[in-house]
Amino acid sequence: MRAPALLLMACVMACVGGGGASFARAQGGPPGMGMGAPDVAGPHTGPPAFLRQVFSPKILMEHQAELALRPEQIEAIKKAMVDAQQKILDVQWKLDAGSEALAKLLADDRVDEAAVLAKLDEVTAFERDVKRINFTMLVRVKNQLDSEQQVKARTYRPAGMWRGRRAGPGPRD
Repeated sequence: MRAPALLLMACVMACVGGGGASFARAQGGPPGMGMGAPDVAGPHTGPPAFLRQVFSPKILMEHQAELALRPEQIEAIKKAMVDAQQKILDVQWKLDAGSEALAKLLADDRVDEAAVLAKLDEVTAFERDVKRINFTMLVRVKNQLDSEQQVKARTYRPAGMWRGRRAGPGPRD
């Protein structure tokens, strides 16, 4: 059970953590389509602004006493995390199988474009499912916090995590 928990935390931290990872890259994705792939659409711009409104369970765990989390809040947050973990594990198997199949389709010198694009649509649908599961969990976690806890939780985010978006090319944060 430890490996899936680490997978979930890695997904969550990539989704809301620092390091400039975008929400779209949070799930890794198939080979050549995520971390380390060049940005075709332009320079990296950091996480989407809407992620400023949700909270990483890791931050809440690390500061549960300071946030005065009640036992029922902790249990609800843990339940949201476990539910997401179980769903992500199922989708991750499909995503990895689809990515493997896509890589196999691309291995030949000449590829069937229609088949590759159909498989790509399947793989990106799985990626979307993972993102939706993660985001659902983040919303459920946020809904467990009262207004005061949310204000305080924002102060525990890593420095520089929500810097303004970059308008042009330049070094990444």
